[in-house]
Amino acid sequence: MKLWAAFFKLVRYPNLLYIALTQFLLQYCVVEPVLHSSGEEPSLSVVQFVLLSLSTVLIAAAGYIINDYFDINIDIVNKPDKMVLDKIISRRWAMAWHTIFNMAGVSLGFIVAWKTGQIYLGFTQVICSLLLWFYSTSFKRQVLIGNVIISLLTALSVSVVGFYEKQIYESFEAIMSPTGRKLIQIIGVYALFAFIISMVREIVKDLEDMIGDSKDGCRTIPIIWGVLPAKRLCNMLLLALQVTIIAVEVRVWLLGWYMAIGYLVLLVQAPCVYAYTLLKKAHLPEHYHRVSSVVKWVMLTGILSMIFFKCFL
Repeated sequence: MKLWAAFFKLVRYPNLLYIALTQFLLQYCVVEPVLHSSGEEPSLSVVQFVLLSLSTVLIAAAGYIINDYFDINIDIVNKPDKMVLDKIISRRWAMAWHTIFNMAGVSLGFIVAWKTGQIYLGFTQVICSLLLWFYSTSFKRQVLIGNVIISLLTALSVSVVGFYEKQIYESFEAIMSPTGRKLIQIIGVYALFAFIISMVREIVKDLEDMIGDSKDGCRTIPIIWGVLPAKRLCNMLLLALQVTIIAVEVRVWLLGWYMAIGYLVLLVQAPCVYAYTLLKKAHLPEHYHRVSSVVKWVMLTGILSMIFFKCFL
C-alpha cells in the first residue's frame, strides 16, 4: 500500500483527475450541447473520447514523473518530507514508468487520430511529450520560457478535444459557420483562462521554491527579476483574468444567464481578489503555498462553469 500511495503521489493523481474532468466537461457540457443545438453530432464517439482523454492523462503523468526525476536536488531542499523518488520508488523504475506512459499515450493519440481520419492530430501528443521532457531537463530552469510552456500545455489540454470536431478542422467554411464560430469562441475563452491562471500558479510556485531553485542554478522569474517584479507580473495576469471574466459576464448577461454571473462573481472572481491580497502580503514559502492553493481553487471553479452550457443551451 505504501508503494501504491507513493506511485499515485508521484504522478500527481489529483491533477490527472482535473485534466480528465476538464476534458469530460468540455466534451459533454460544451461541444455536445453546441452541436446538438444545430442538429449535429460530435465527431468523437464515447470510446474515442475516452481514449483521447486517457492519452492526455498518461502523457501528463509521464511529465510529472520526469519532472521529479530531474528535480531531486531541488526537492531535497524545498520539500524533503514529501519526496517519494529515491526514497520509496527508485529512479530506474520512475524512468521505466515514464517511458511506458509516454509510449501508451502517444499510441492512443494516434489511434484516435487515425479513427477520425485526421492522422496528423496524433503528433499533438508527440509534441506535448517532447515539450514536457525538455521542460524538465532545461526550460524550467530558464526565465519565463518554462512558465509559458506549461501554461500553453495546460491550455492545450483544455482545447485538444475541440481539435477533433469537423467544424474546426474540416474547412474554412465550417469554421465560419455559426456552430464553428461558437465552438471556437467558447473553447478559446476556456483555453485563455487556463493559460492565464496556469501562468499565475507557475510564477507563485517559483516564488515558493526560490531557495531550492537558486541552489540548483535555476534562472526563474523571482530569482532573476526579483520577488517584487514577479508579484507584479502575477497581479497583471490576475487583472487580465478579471477583465476576461467581465467580458464573458457581459455576454452572459445578454443571454439572460444570471445564475452563471453569480457563480463567476462568487466562486471565480472573488477568490482571484483573495489570491491578490494573499500574494501582496506573502514573503515565506508557506504563504506562497497558500496562494497556490487558492489559485488551484480558481482553476477548478473556472472549469466547472462549463456546466452552465449544459443547463442553458
